[in-house]
Amino acid sequence: MERVSYRGRTAQDTLNHLRETGLRITEPRVEVVEEIHGRQGLFTGEQLYGDLRERGSGVGRATIFRTIDVLVELEILDRVHQPDGAHGYVLRSPGHRHHLVCSACGDVVEFQGCNVGDLIDDLATRTDFRIEGHWLEIFGTCGRCQQPG
Repeated sequence: MERVSYRGRTAQDTLNHLRETGLRITEPRVEVVEEIHGRQGLFTGEQLYGDLRERGSGVGRATIFRTIDVLVELEILDRVHQPDGAHGYVLRSPGHRHHLVCSACGDVVEFQGCNVGDLIDDLATRTDFRIEGHWLEIFGTCGRCQQPG
């Protein structure tokens, strides 16, 4: 499956890409994709499900999570590991990037570049692993949450 960057693209771009990969475009899938593109920042599958239900959508939880999994596989969404062990999702930006995650409010800031290449090479040599990729997420408190009261 061809992978492309989706941050800054529209829900219709995503639907067109899904169609091009041979996936059916159902009304529930359209609702999920449009809801995702209408969001700013990190969201969870449960938040997506709850918000769609509040608006009277009949999209099921399984459909939401299957659609999220497809969008992660196609690299349209990034899976973000949160300090509590749960996963959230954000629309993907181009290039090799990582995330700063605020432990207080859950805000996510992307950054590009990391200097772990030497560590990865050393690990591959010492462990006889063929390393295929990595995630780097840094947890802390954003400037807004550091401000007093």
